[in-house]
Amino acid sequence: MKSCIFCKMPESEIARRIYQDRVCNVILNRYPVEKGHILVISKKHYLDMLSTPDSVISHMFKVAKRFGKIDKRKMKSMGMDIGVNVGGAGSIRHFHIHILPRYSNRMLHFASVKTRRNEIRKDEVKELTRLLKL
Repeated sequence: MKSCIFCKMPESEIARRIYQDRVCNVILNRYPVEKGHILVISKKHYLDMLSTPDSVISHMFKVAKRFGKIDKRKMKSMGMDIGVNVGGAGSIRHFHIHILPRYSNRMLHFASVKTRRNEIRKDEVKELTRLLKL
């Protein structure tokens, strides 16, 4: 899909990639809610989870589980939210899974964060890709 940011994967996205296989890419979120916020993105374009084959969903959630464990251990978070968006304003129309570390007991809901988030800095990209890569 020409207009999809995840399908055209610009070089800036590739620089934040920490893993890839035949089905998905795992990248640092460009506008993280918390440090260590990563995305598992299907390589093939699917509008959302509801239109994605079960085999792809299963594979991607296994990858999300693997990186959730790495993220929790390496980022020393208290926990995390793992989830997907289906439709809604501001949602990227390409199936992807958020892995969002939590560093306190406050509830974070990545889909409801309305404030403008800062773009991840290049020094953070370098540090986090080194820390979170397999």
